[in-house]
Amino acid sequence: MNFKNFVDFLISSLITPLFGLFLAAAVVFFLWNIMGVIQKNEKPEELAKMKEKAIWGAIAITVMVSMWGLVNFFSDTFQLNNNQIQLDQFDRL
Repeated sequence: MNFKNFVDFLISSLITPLFGLFLAAAVVFFLWNIMGVIQKNEKPEELAKMKEKAIWGAIAITVMVSMWGLVNFFSDTFQLNNNQIQLDQFDRL
């Protein structure tokens, strides 16, 4: 296994599933805090806390999506994910 295959393996088996898990958690965190903002609109101190948490959730989602874009950019640039599927059975048609 060379370095290119190793990095491709890390991206496909470790980074991609973890990214999906963390992104889902950030979206749930953001939506939970938005619901808190809606429910606690009569208590100003709790409303300020929920707004701050919602802003941090939005920042977390933005950072994760940006990192995902960078990983895909570098993966495509350095051709790290070029697994080609062999379809020999279709060549005979």
